Amino acid sequence: MKRSGALFGGVFFLAGFAVFYFTVLSPVIDAAKMQFWHVAQAQLISADVSSFESRDNEGHYTTLYKLDMQYKYQVDGQEYIGYRPQVNNQSNSDSSRAYSLLGQARTEQNSPGGLMIWYNPNDVSESVYDRSLSVKFLLLMSLFSGIFMAVGIGVFIYTGSQSAQPLTNVDEKKPWTTRTQWASPVIYSGAKKSVKYAWYFALLGCLFSGAFSVGLYGGNTFTTVLAALFLVLPLWLIIRARKIQKQWLHFKEVPLTINPYPGVIGGKVKGSLTIPGQTSTATTFTATLKCTEHLTKRSGTERKSSRCIVFSVEKDLTPRTSAKGAGLDFSFDVPPGQPQSSTPSKRYHEWALVIQGEIDGHSFDREYIIPVFVTAQSVSVEQELKNQPLTPTEQSAMHARLTIDEDTTTQALTLQTPGAKECLFIIALGAIFFIVGVLIATLNGSFFGIVFSAMSCLFLALGIWGYGRNCKIKVSRNSLQLDVYFFSKHVQALSFTASEIKDIDAFVSSKVQTSGKQSSEKFSLHLITHSNKTINLGGDFKTIKNALHLKQKIERILGCRFAKNSD
Repeated sequence: MKRSGALFGGVFFLAGFAVFYFTVLSPVIDAAKMQFWHVAQAQLISADVSSFESRDNEGHYTTLYKLDMQYKYQVDGQEYIGYRPQVNNQSNSDSSRAYSLLGQARTEQNSPGGLMIWYNPNDVSESVYDRSLSVKFLLLMSLFSGIFMAVGIGVFIYTGSQSAQPLTNVDEKKPWTTRTQWASPVIYSGAKKSVKYAWYFALLGCLFSGAFSVGLYGGNTFTTVLAALFLVLPLWLIIRARKIQKQWLHFKEVPLTINPYPGVIGGKVKGSLTIPGQTSTATTFTATLKCTEHLTKRSGTERKSSRCIVFSVEKDLTPRTSAKGAGLDFSFDVPPGQPQSSTPSKRYHEWALVIQGEIDGHSFDREYIIPVFVTAQSVSVEQELKNQPLTPTEQSAMHARLTIDEDTTTQALTLQTPGAKECLFIIALGAIFFIVGVLIATLNGSFFGIVFSAMSCLFLALGIWGYGRNCKIKVSRNSLQLDVYFFSKHVQALSFTASEIKDIDAFVSSKVQTSGKQSSEKFSLHLITHSNKTINLGGDFKTIKNALHLKQKIERILGCRFAKNSD
């Protein structure tokens, strides 16, 4: 990965430098030499602007223009033919320069002084009509090539910064010891890197927006105004970078200490930090503990990355005054069943603690990437359920929703798990697609509309099945009977003895995300036989704790205990 990153950066830099050399540096050098060339009178033989269509990789066409010119001149009685109208006569999409130079040459040809050209005294066959350069073109190409070089340098430096010193005392059974930033309980934020990143993106913004502004400037009133608007982005990035740098220069490094180390899933994330500066007990800081899931998917040549906050809790912290500054103590309970910290990959989880507040008139905003793992101190969901059982109110709500009837005399349990309400969204989506398809087929007579409607029927079928599927479960000593219904129609009847059941396991049945944050999560139970057949029992529970409560109730009636939940 590091080698490919360095190679990618190198290719970008070399591509940008090649563009800069051939479009800016080389013409400037040539123009500087031409200032010492000699002048001679010439006669224009022919001059015209040629154009042709150029197609890019995406199939778009651009018209390119070039001034073709031929003239003859004499030096020491010997006649020469020149073909070079200007220093850099490459084809480009700006026709104004070519036509302007063409008009200038024709005007000079008809003037009393005639057409004047410049020739190289060391090689009189080498000549040029116009030895000036377009400042706008040079600036545009400098900015354009600068984007590629800046990206290349940035990738190269970033790849090199990922190289870490070899760690000692690495224990593979303790994953937090395998990463440099987690090698001790003292954690540092990425504030120093944030300053570098802020100025780097400010530079990229200046180059990118500057290239557009220069290209648009001077066309007409609208494009000139648009060119000015393009400068808003780099201005904002510079202001942002200065603000981040100011915060860094005021606070410098503010290490955070976590204890216990690492943070414990099914336990606590606890620790402290001291922020330099004077504060009062009236000042309040905000601490946010969050776990973010990072997901990268590749489809052909396209790569998509997404992130979702799967756990988040916020607290207000009151600082304690000390000689070194404002001391902050934090303590968060992390429920069991949450994902552990993991190494960056296609799918990984990252725990972070964000501390925000104001001190000495300066905003403090730091994010600490911290290790949070399942350790020997972790409490499992089963242990939590044992220590903190469901309240009578919670049990009553579950019994009413699932129509649970438990007969302690006959040791029998009956219940009914409803269909998934989340499937209503799939039904609505399928209905909308079906209507759109019908409208396309009706109004345009397009076969695509029929295909679109047919595809939407799949969404409708899946949604209706998920919403209508419900299970009636009867549990007795050593026996579990399952009747599957589609709404009120009986679909399937299954019966299992306790010896045939390998496990009854809780699993995530649905998730809902809103604005990059997980807003809800539902759990259900499924039955797994020793032949590895899986049957969905449903449930649609709000928490895994509720799902395991029902699982344990079923186990008590069956008279056996299955494997520990593996969610």
